Amino acid sequence: MFPRRKKQAGNLYIVAIFVIMVMGFLAAALTRMEWSNQDSLSRELLGTKAWFAANSVNEKAMTLLYPLNATSSAVSSACTALGSSSAAGIMASYDQCSVVTTCQSEGTLSINNATYYRVESAVTCGSGNFKVRRVQDIWVKE
Repeated sequence: MFPRRKKQAGNLYIVAIFVIMVMGFLAAALTRMEWSNQDSLSRELLGTKAWFAANSVNEKAMTLLYPLNATSSAVSSACTALGSSSAAGIMASYDQCSVVTTCQSEGTLSINNATYYRVESAVTCGSGNFKVRRVQDIWVKE
């Protein structure tokens, strides 16, 4: 009535091999997921760094376009002088980051006859596979 022990001798090996294989695949999947999390965290941190760097460069551009002790607003001449060299002091504190700052006239609005300029700062941080670029622009009027 009961099966013999000799016929069931290989079942334990099959179960053990199955459990080892399932645990191995599970460990490989968790390791791959952990690498993915580290990649996305690195990109997120670099993106935040680039965003704040672009914001800092735009604030520096605002101080160059509208100086505190100026009696007249000469945005057009300051806009042509504005470039990536004005951000050199700010970008020295951001390791592995580069900036491109442009200032261009967007034309005159007929309602109030004001000339509008767009200052755009594009910051790229990181290297290799982890290169992140953030762009911020501000609009100023003369």
